[in-house]
Amino acid sequence: MSPAAIAIDIGGTAIKFGLTNLRGDILWESITPTPNSSGTAIVETLLRCIREVRLASERHGASCIGIGTPGIVDVSTGFVVGGALQLPGWENLPLAAIITRETGLPAFVDNDANLMGLGEYVFGKNSRAKNTLFFTLGTGIGGAIFINGELYRGSRNAGGELGYIPFHYDGKDGHWEDFASMKGLVRRYLLRTGEKDSGLSAKSIFEKAAAGEKTAREAIEENIYLVGLGMAGYINIFNPDQIIIGGGVSETQSDYIARIKEEAFRLALPECCKGVEIVAASLGNRAGFIGAGYYALSRK
Repeated sequence: MSPAAIAIDIGGTAIKFGLTNLRGDILWESITPTPNSSGTAIVETLLRCIREVRLASERHGASCIGIGTPGIVDVSTGFVVGGALQLPGWENLPLAAIITRETGLPAFVDNDANLMGLGEYVFGKNSRAKNTLFFTLGTGIGGAIFINGELYRGSRNAGGELGYIPFHYDGKDGHWEDFASMKGLVRRYLLRTGEKDSGLSAKSIFEKAAAGEKTAREAIEENIYLVGLGMAGYINIFNPDQIIIGGGVSETQSDYIARIKEEAFRLALPECCKGVEIVAASLGNRAGFIGAGYYALSRK
């Protein structure tokens, strides 16, 4: 029987968890809301999730636990340093040590975008290259960098924050994700219409565009330009073999990916674009916990 890991992907609104093996097979899975009250509440929820996996999959057995979390993580110790703005109290936390103490299983923790990229890089059907950039286009922009087949984390595990390059647009300073994310798309649409935010989603803007609404189409074209502009910069810096795009609407809009590719290639240096593939991710929202399980099994 292939070794199995309890795999957990902590998101701002939901925690995806399950049991996976070294082949990336999902043996069991579930999902639960992420507490928004305290770090202690999140840890208690993680322990409940682990108990649930163990009860539901006794015949498989788990030899370790892999956890992907927002924020900066010291991967050598599984210590959550901080930087997870959407999770209250989620800092200065020896998460791996706590989980190991409470469960008796070795636990391994890394940044959630790194593990999402790892899952897609190892098991995604479109992954083909040693030098790969992985981007998630969602509420924000996250990602992972693979150089010569290895996940690059930076000298102090704080690298790979791809959405946080400084960015200036329309007279405003910010970060790339402030302008080019799905949240940025909604903001740009509302600026164009003068409407107030009433729970509008990026998905609904794509639906409006498909129905022929001019303002929605213009907002999406502006977003494509902003995404392509940032990616062009990364192409010039890394000259990758491949870029994989996942997250949210991008996973269901193939023409959107095609237009981003056109714009990125238009804006990047021609010499840096040669041979670069830009493809859609294939694992959807399971990539994070598949990557977490694989990471734990490869570390234990």
